[in-house]
Amino acid sequence: MEEDYLAYFKYSGEAIENGYLDLRKSADALLGIDELFRYFLYRQNPDLAKIDFEIPARVRKGSWEALIPENIGEWLYLIMGGGATTYTVTAVKEMAKSDFKDVGFKTVFKGIIKSIKWCIQLAKHLGTTRKKTFENVTFKEENGVQFIGVPNENGELLFIPKTYLDLFSQLPSNLFSKIAKPIEPDREFVIDFADDEKNDRDDADKVTIGYIDKAIFYQPEEEDEILFPEFEHGMYVEITGHVTRGNENSNTIGFQYFGHILTCYPEHGNISKDKNKLFTNCTIKGFIDRKDKKGEYIEKRPRIRFLELVPIKGEMDRQQKMFE
Repeated sequence: MEEDYLAYFKYSGEAIENGYLDLRKSADALLGIDELFRYFLYRQNPDLAKIDFEIPARVRKGSWEALIPENIGEWLYLIMGGGATTYTVTAVKEMAKSDFKDVGFKTVFKGIIKSIKWCIQLAKHLGTTRKKTFENVTFKEENGVQFIGVPNENGELLFIPKTYLDLFSQLPSNLFSKIAKPIEPDREFVIDFADDEKNDRDDADKVTIGYIDKAIFYQPEEEDEILFPEFEHGMYVEITGHVTRGNENSNTIGFQYFGHILTCYPEHGNISKDKNKLFTNCTIKGFIDRKDKKGEYIEKRPRIRFLELVPIKGEMDRQQKMFE
């Protein structure tokens, strides 16, 4: 009989062969999940930051999954490191015992997973993890819970409990980078509760980060050296890559080239004319820009002031099928 679990973090899709990721991607994924848990755990329960423990997970065949055990309190108490004080050991033991009451580790971890799910939903809604202030919001109350309607750039509202909106407003913008890194066109990331744990509205639906969302969550680490030094300021280039995002507010697109996302902006006009080229492979034609905000030529990561964005043959048909 399969072991009971509270929730799962899963990568699925055609790129998962026999349920495995390569070692490097698996390491990124597990470390990313660990960092997510610890961040939200410590935000909501600062006293637990004093405890050195490992978060249990299991990887199984069929898809790449990290399963969070249903009896999470017992797991943590058994494998908790020896550095905790007598007080914290006693506190953890009491929380472990109360898993089937109103409070306890199971309740705490359900709250963490709900926080992660809501923050992902809001980031997808806004198209960014960086937004920290919210204007033109609306309010409503359901079953004693205050919900805040947050508009995106199209005026669409997402109603989110105030607790999770407060958490989102304090998020490090790169918190989801490690879990987003393994995502590819045929590999998505999914978080969901076990069916037996879906007891209220924000337990019910799984949350997915697909390839079209990757640029929202994945932020490559800052380079110590100059990226693509052969691209000198003012140089004309024609390079082929993948259009990962578009932001009409900043009038920029993200262009993936040899594993890096370059920010590109049009020489004239607005990126809206290139909206149908999002998430396709294209050749970008334009000029390298390495000026910083002070006008000095010291930018480590080049930008491209583009004249034209030309889809590779057959890409527009593939892009259209993705959204049918």
